[in-house]
Amino acid sequence: MTQDSADFGRVDTDGSVQVREGDSWRTVGSYPDATPEEAMAYFVRKFADVEARVDLAEQRVKAGANSKDIGKQLASLTKELVEPAIVGDIAALRARVAAVEELLPALTEAQNKESEEATKQALAEREALVTEMEALAATDPSKIRWKAATASMTELFDKWKNHQQTGPRLPKKSADELWARFRAARTSLEKARRAYFQTLDERSKEAKSAKRELISQAQRLADKGADGIPAYRALLDKWKLAPRASRSVEDTLWAQFKAAGDVLYASKAEQDERDDEANAGNLEAKQAIITDFADILTLTDRESATARLRAFHDRFSSVGPVPKKSARSIDDHVKKYEQHVKKINDEHWVKNDPEKKARSASMADQINASIADLEAKASAASASDRARLEEEIATKKAWLAAISG
Repeated sequence: MTQDSADFGRVDTDGSVQVREGDSWRTVGSYPDATPEEAMAYFVRKFADVEARVDLAEQRVKAGANSKDIGKQLASLTKELVEPAIVGDIAALRARVAAVEELLPALTEAQNKESEEATKQALAEREALVTEMEALAATDPSKIRWKAATASMTELFDKWKNHQQTGPRLPKKSADELWARFRAARTSLEKARRAYFQTLDERSKEAKSAKRELISQAQRLADKGADGIPAYRALLDKWKLAPRASRSVEDTLWAQFKAAGDVLYASKAEQDERDDEANAGNLEAKQAIITDFADILTLTDRESATARLRAFHDRFSSVGPVPKKSARSIDDHVKKYEQHVKKINDEHWVKNDPEKKARSASMADQINASIADLEAKASAASASDRARLEEEIATKKAWLAAISG
């Protein structure tokens, strides 16, 4: 029992407990079978309980707790403090409750503004989720990367649910409109996704059917060995034009098709090896012919070089093919001989081009005429002019020598 609260109470001889309010006393109750001190302590404790609730209301206002909740608490306290069955400074409690009530309008206004801002922010955030989902739904289905798009759809929907659960309550009309848009975009995407994968499945079935037939045809070529390679290449062209299945199926089908081709190319490799062994003697013979005709590279006369090259080809072509691994080296030697003779022929035709000769003759005639004119002038010119004219004559003669070859 606190002495301050007890000062506001007394116990009558009949055991009833009274509380002083202003200048009057009011009976608040009794505590049977108890001493006056125990009876007083009981009602003082009840006062302390009410006082604690007033303390809490004051602390909640300072802390900025929900003003509606505080208002309900104050309404309950006000009603309870009309004629409370407690002993203590009831007037002081009423004054404290009234003081808290005076602070409540400002707190309510501040919280309303904060709530409005939070609602605006929440609407903007919800609108952003809707806009992002609608943008996905507006994308051309053929250009959507569905794995990433599906992950984005799931992420956006999770954000939406979290926003509903943890965000501020939105006006029903606005919330319903936003959800209707979000749901419509999400449904549209789901339909497009299902249609896309259904189309993929159909294409995959078509691809599997077409490519299994190509595999069957390729496998039937095995008995032909190397002779089946042209037909296999034709099948490969058809394979490239056929629709693609899903990646895993495509890889399996391609492995089967390639295996059928490997059989043919392995047969060809064996045949090539046998041919190379049989053609080993041809290599030595052709190398000897190349060596015998090495003098072609030293010839400068067109007719001699052409005849020598013709003789080389006659002997060279009489020998069969060489092993494949040596074919390029042999061909390179042959090309050197051919290019050398071609160069000699080209130079001959450049020098003996009738049009070029005609142009050179015409220019030579012009230069000769110019020289004759200059010589005539020089014979009649003074010493200083004669030196200049003779220099010009020398230049003309140099030109004439150049075009005459």
